[in-house]
Amino acid sequence: MTMTLKIDDKYLPNLESFIASLPKGAVEMRGSLDEEIMERVAQYDNGQMKTIPFTDGLHTIKERLLSQR
Repeated sequence: MTMTLKIDDKYLPNLESFIASLPKGAVEMRGSLDEEIMERVAQYDNGQMKTIPFTDGLHTIKERLLSQR
């Protein structure tokens, strides 16, 4: 069975404790951002990620907003 839960942050420790109390293999956790973050850091470190300087990106956003007037 697959289930999606939205948990208020203040109850997250309770949920984690409950899941830890279940038998090993009873729950498969997906959706952790840790793996995604590590993959993106590796892409950045290896030069595979396209990046632009902050000021260039800010300028592009400003131009787009001003053109909507």
